[in-house]
Amino acid sequence: MIILNSNDINILDLPDEILCIIFNKLNTIDVFYSLVDVNQRFDRLAFDSLYLHHLDLAIERSDVYNSSLDIYILDKVCEKILPRINDKITKLILDPFSTEPILGAVRYPQLHSLSMVNYPPDILLRYLKGMFINLI
Repeated sequence: MIILNSNDINILDLPDEILCIIFNKLNTIDVFYSLVDVNQRFDRLAFDSLYLHHLDLAIERSDVYNSSLDIYILDKVCEKILPRINDKITKLILDPFSTEPILGAVRYPQLHSLSMVNYPPDILLRYLKGMFINLI
């Protein structure tokens, strides 16, 4: 019987398929913020075209809400990540916190679906009125 020392296993030893499964279980913002620019392999997996088409960029908040950290992470994603992938995105899921920065960061020429989640009705109505006015 072989007993492995915990130091013998590294995340980089996992095959790409397992890493993709792990990435798909994580929040998209967290994947981009934590794994992009770590190494070429993580970049390739995080920017995989199958992963990029449908992005859930809603910020999941816990009871311990740290808005300055959320703003910092969102700014990094908007400035460094979205310009690299904006032409591949076909579906976006946004929340009230992430909508303005993400929609204002870049153009999305392939965007066909925009889902807005966790909006209080009054804020959603304000966004929809603003979008309608901009279309006229």
